[in-house]
Amino acid sequence: MVHTTMNYMKKQSLDEKKLALMADTVGDFIRYWGFRRIHGQIWTQVYLSKVSLSGADLTKRLSVSKALISPALIELEKQGLITSHQKDKKTKTYQARLDVSGVIKNILIEREQVLITTAAHRVANLKKNIKNDQHPLIDKDRLERLSDMIDFAQLGVHFLLAQTV
Repeated sequence: MVHTTMNYMKKQSLDEKKLALMADTVGDFIRYWGFRRIHGQIWTQVYLSKVSLSGADLTKRLSVSKALISPALIELEKQGLITSHQKDKKTKTYQARLDVSGVIKNILIEREQVLITTAAHRVANLKKNIKNDQHPLIDKDRLERLSDMIDFAQLGVHFLLAQTV
């Protein structure tokens, strides 16, 4: 019996390490979307958990301070990635929304699409100002290639938005 318990504890510890590594990886990835690493770490823990997690659970699992966890939970809830439930007078627990496609779509609309549209307008304005093949600062062929890259990025965002429900 003791041997079985020790094996379970070793396995649980290894599983916790693997989960923490996964949370770190999602945290690194989510930074690309403009969130902080802690957001990805928290979201991964909450999303993969079989039960609702409290701030104290997350503090323990991620080995970080409550001061780092609390504002991140508020931000994740505001973004619609997690929901909270009052467990008792002092404890809130958190669950992840299973369908995050709406959140991803909003991020694409609010940030990526705006950035790419701005870049497209600026490159178009620059192209208008270059009337001949000779410009003291700009290689016209490279400007055209840049314009093509921006058009491709716009197409990609439009495609993703069309696919996201």
